[in-house]
Amino acid sequence: MISMKKLSRTVLLAAACLLVFSAGTLSAGDDDHDDDKDQGKAFFQSDYPNSQYPNVYNKYLQPVVTAIDYHTRVIYLFNYENDGLIIIEPTTIPGWPADLPLQHTGIMPGADVFFITTDNTQDHASYVIAITVNHIDWDAGTADVVVDSVTAADVPNTPPSLPFVEQVNDAQGVPSWIFGRGTQLHGFTLLPNTNYAYVAEWSADKIHVIDLETNSFAAVSPITIPGYTEQTHGVTFNNSGTLGLGTGYYFDNSFIDVYEPNRETGDLQVVGQIKLGNEKRQAAFTHYVYWLDERFALTASMQFDKTSLTPSTTNKIIPPSVWLLDTHEGTAAKIISHTNHKNGKGVFRSPSDLTVANGKLYLAEEDSIAPTEEGSFISGKDGYISVWDITDRYKPKFLKRLKPGAELPAGYSVAHTISPSADDRYLIIASWVSGYVLKLDTLTDTIVKVWGPADGLVMPHGLFSAGSIR
Repeated sequence: MISMKKLSRTVLLAAACLLVFSAGTLSAGDDDHDDDKDQGKAFFQSDYPNSQYPNVYNKYLQPVVTAIDYHTRVIYLFNYENDGLIIIEPTTIPGWPADLPLQHTGIMPGADVFFITTDNTQDHASYVIAITVNHIDWDAGTADVVVDSVTAADVPNTPPSLPFVEQVNDAQGVPSWIFGRGTQLHGFTLLPNTNYAYVAEWSADKIHVIDLETNSFAAVSPITIPGYTEQTHGVTFNNSGTLGLGTGYYFDNSFIDVYEPNRETGDLQVVGQIKLGNEKRQAAFTHYVYWLDERFALTASMQFDKTSLTPSTTNKIIPPSVWLLDTHEGTAAKIISHTNHKNGKGVFRSPSDLTVANGKLYLAEEDSIAPTEEGSFISGKDGYISVWDITDRYKPKFLKRLKPGAELPAGYSVAHTISPSADDRYLIIASWVSGYVLKLDTLTDTIVKVWGPADGLVMPHGLFSAGSIR
């Protein structure tokens, strides 16, 4: 049983100083040859150590990971220390507005408050719902929670405003899930050392700022910056909270947006953009970023080939790959290329998420935007977790790929999100397609706990670990 103690809403994180580059669009490295042994050497070496900064240190930190279920519309609380699981039916929570489609979650380090985002419906706006946790009893499998606030991001029956896209070849599918059913709030993140959190209206062009003192939107919300905030999945900040990176989670979006946050108001000021590739050869469709230190970050691209949105000036879409971002120079270098084989030393399936722990890079590889079969909702044939030695960040070394039916449960598909424990000992990895949440031990790179259909999971999504900032 965990006793909940009040924790300051200010997220205390390690701080450091850095320079930023001037506003504008900044191009990245321009070659994409899988046999390029020298790729990345043009980018100068960092003086920062290749290790993670600690996320947070305080005596109130709790080993809790939140998630929702797309299908059953329940809330999950996972405990990565005792392998506990609590399932909360939201309509039983005092103050919960209605039976709503759920999307993403976020939780404060002390697990005294967590957030749920919901999708827009005919009768309801898309909401950010703040929930106060009075008590968690892991032995009994119960949680005493109450709604603190319900904040509407729009009005009911607001459709998504995504660009029309269609399939133009056999190498790149356009699955139906990409279009959504209404506006959606994704990518909950925290701005370190402040009272602000962020969610992105991925289905449109807005970033919403949450004031954690009031659990409602800040005065600067929503933020709309033409050419930047469209199809943003979230803005992830470095640990000093001085720079934020926004991904382009859509077809043919090849930019990583760079922002400087106003720590007084929560507003975002454009610094520039980093392009993955160049005008003729580019990578696109990024879900998350991971900060290696105050200057360098990693991202991974998911798109395989051209679509109807691909510019006529683009000769080639660089297939799924991993990129090193230099936020001082405004450049990107491809450090892991694509492979066509599950045993290959490259990115096999689209890398949906990535993290670094104990000197190793982990990729959640999902089969979600490959060509779809007639009548199917999503490809979803399989999913993998690949592990890389990243001692040399310019030349990661392939270590292993965890496979369905071997290291992963039989039938496992679409490794979608990774949420590390605060000490990086464990990675919690969700598959919303096959209904599993896995706990991976980073000391042994083995799966040490499986939560799945037998535990009541159907379509788990939106993981967030207490102590993390995204």
